[in-house]
Amino acid sequence: MAEQPTIVEAIARRAIEECRREIAAARLQIEAMRGILAGSRWLLARWEERRREDAVTGGLRLPAFDAAKASGFVEVEQAQEPRRRRRRAG
Repeated sequence: MAEQPTIVEAIARRAIEECRREIAAARLQIEAMRGILAGSRWLLARWEERRREDAVTGGLRLPAFDAAKASGFVEVEQAQEPRRRRRRAG
């Protein structure tokens, strides 16, 4: 029975070492992501700015609409009803 605690301790040591390796790898990943995030804050700010600017057009660039919007007057055309054809009496 003297061997049983040794086997349990060996298994526990392996599990603990594996957990420590995984934690170390996770720390490296977190540090890498912090570096990426710090370097891309300006990009995220620019995307947010464009999202707010493009709320009306959804990102589409429509020169005629932009010009009309800049003038302060946007003309809205009325939809035309389709023409109805008459059947010939025959």
